[in-house]
Amino acid sequence: MTTQTQPPMSDLDAFRAHLDAIIDSETTRRMIDEAERTSVFPREFVRLLGREGVYAAKWGDRAQPSLEHTLALAERLGRLGSGGIATAATLHDSAIAMLRRFGRSDAVREIADRAIAGDIMLCVSATEAGAGSDMLGLSSTAVREGDGYRLRGHKKMASPSPYSDYILLAVRGVDHSHAGRDDLALFLVPMSQVRVGKVFDTVGAKSVCTAPVHFDTWVPAEMMIARPGTCLAVLSWGLAHERFAIAAQVLGGSDFAIGLTVARMKKRESFGVKLFEHQALRLRIADLKARVDLMRWGLRAMITDPAGLNVRSSAAAKVSAVRLACEVMSECMHIFGTVGAIENESPLGRWWRDAKMARIGGGTDEVLWEIVAAGLEPDFESYDRLVREWQPEDDG
Repeated sequence: MTTQTQPPMSDLDAFRAHLDAIIDSETTRRMIDEAERTSVFPREFVRLLGREGVYAAKWGDRAQPSLEHTLALAERLGRLGSGGIATAATLHDSAIAMLRRFGRSDAVREIADRAIAGDIMLCVSATEAGAGSDMLGLSSTAVREGDGYRLRGHKKMASPSPYSDYILLAVRGVDHSHAGRDDLALFLVPMSQVRVGKVFDTVGAKSVCTAPVHFDTWVPAEMMIARPGTCLAVLSWGLAHERFAIAAQVLGGSDFAIGLTVARMKKRESFGVKLFEHQALRLRIADLKARVDLMRWGLRAMITDPAGLNVRSSAAAKVSAVRLACEVMSECMHIFGTVGAIENESPLGRWWRDAKMARIGGGTDEVLWEIVAAGLEPDFESYDRLVREWQPEDDG
């Protein structure tokens, strides 16, 4: 990713104020509460963001988004109090990222524009049973058939497939020039041409509505987004967008949880004084707040440097922010005491589970650390100058 020209601050301030007005409205609050109660994704939420020009403000007519608007939107989504809805809105947006940059046909560009307007919902799926993050272990295929391709296979995890209109599918493209190497391809497929299975009962982020999909369908060649051998690069672009947004989301959610916990500490008495007066608790929450703030400033710094946001830095940001968010939610739930552990008395337990799900979606910790490790560079010159390992002849 490269940084876009920064919009005037007044524009960004107006964007944030507009987001607050949308999300804090009574209608939106009821929508979110109902989704968390029923574990059903509110399709109207993405339609609302599109209708109110939220996605259009960050995308404009560019192939790459305004990263300042991306950060502002993701942080605000994190304060929804719903990991599932925030995740679905971000997955939709990361699919737009791939279509905007790599879609070549008029049909694909039109679908991307309609997704930005909120008229249609997008989702992405690569994960298959038994393959997990092992993209080269995929078994779904694309075979040339006439002036298009026959796609056959299944995907285990597709969110929110029951409420989407199109899905991006990573499949193994039959291309002898890539045999035994990266032969993966990416296609955009109408959901009317796939069969959606039963929604999984996930531990957290339930309202994202994750389900398997099965397909044996034909699509025209213009629906190919990445030809064989280029899919991993295209997915990496979309995942960089998604991981950066997830990092900002969980920090927004962490701030929300800390604010709620501080209020609890100033309301609740223990041993004759407010919880906030107990030094151990007060300093624990101060430590968490300081680390969340520093992580947020790190994200903001990433988008001010043209080379700051890329596949490795977004992976590092996501894994670091989510691990911190898991700690924040765990500690906040602990400070809440029994109220934090009772589902109908506080949302802390639900937020704790949502944070844990974020350590899996978009790449597990181990996969992301491997991406970071691949970019590590040794300092051989300093090593040779500063390190001298003992040898037997040193005692001679």
